[in-house]
Amino acid sequence: MAFKMKSAPFKMSETPVYYVDMEEGVLGKANNNGTIIVDENLSPLEAKDVIKHERVHIDQMRRGDLDYDDKNVYWKGRIIPRSSIKEGAKNLPWEKEAYKKEKKNKKQVIIIIIKNKQNGIQTIARKRNERANDK
Repeated sequence: MAFKMKSAPFKMSETPVYYVDMEEGVLGKANNNGTIIVDENLSPLEAKDVIKHERVHIDQMRRGDLDYDDKNVYWKGRIIPRSSIKEGAKNLPWEKEAYKKEKKNKKQVIIIIIKNKQNGIQTIARKRNERANDK
């Protein structure tokens, strides 16, 4: 008798993440082999933000927009010598996309928090009114 498996009851990532002691000033790195490395000294919240940022770079590499080797970064067909850029600078085109998505995610989280706070306040107000009406 055959059976149908349901999807896993947990969320899986296709991107392996490794925690290592990284050089000063480097929080994380998206490798072109599809892995992410994160500084092991980060708090869980910081690590989560770094992983989200680096996943954008993994996506860029999977799309074929971004690649790199020891000498160059390859962005949408352009060859950019690594010696001519400051790695991680927010003005680099691949970083702009990552920071833009990061900022969008933070705005969504803030909106959710505000809505939850407003709902919580409304719930408290409703309960107070219900108690007042019961008297």
